[in-house]
Amino acid sequence: MTVELAPTLDRENFIDNLQAAFRRADGSDKFRRGDLLKFFAKTGAKLLDIIADKKIAGGAVVIINGETRHNKLSLFFVNADCRNFGIGFAAWRAIEKLYPDTKVWYTSTPWLDKRNLHFYLNKCGFVAFSIYGEDDIYLALEKVMG
Repeated sequence: MTVELAPTLDRENFIDNLQAAFRRADGSDKFRRGDLLKFFAKTGAKLLDIIADKKIAGGAVVIINGETRHNKLSLFFVNADCRNFGIGFAAWRAIEKLYPDTKVWYTSTPWLDKRNLHFYLNKCGFVAFSIYGEDDIYLALEKVMG
């Protein structure tokens, strides 16, 4: 299996895949299309397809700040049918290689999501530094590079 990153060429397919990956148990979308489009327009936003074995297996949205080199992994997902094959970790490593000048990576995850916590803390090397939110509680994570 090979994993690579590519700038998304099909924004609508990216949105469909992202919504499917985050679809709630009740069938509702966590991320609405209009909100995603505004999010994608943020300064420094880069949309990346995760490609495994020549098919789109997920995606990521990173916010790159060329001045501070403090970058953010804003959204990261692996399609449901591609999970448990090491694609997520391989994709994260590819993102780190794509932006080698990064000083610090930031991201967040729901604090009760054990799978995500294991992935970010134990596999990828992030450290929790803050808790925030009221209805949905999140952990803010950072990874200092080099």
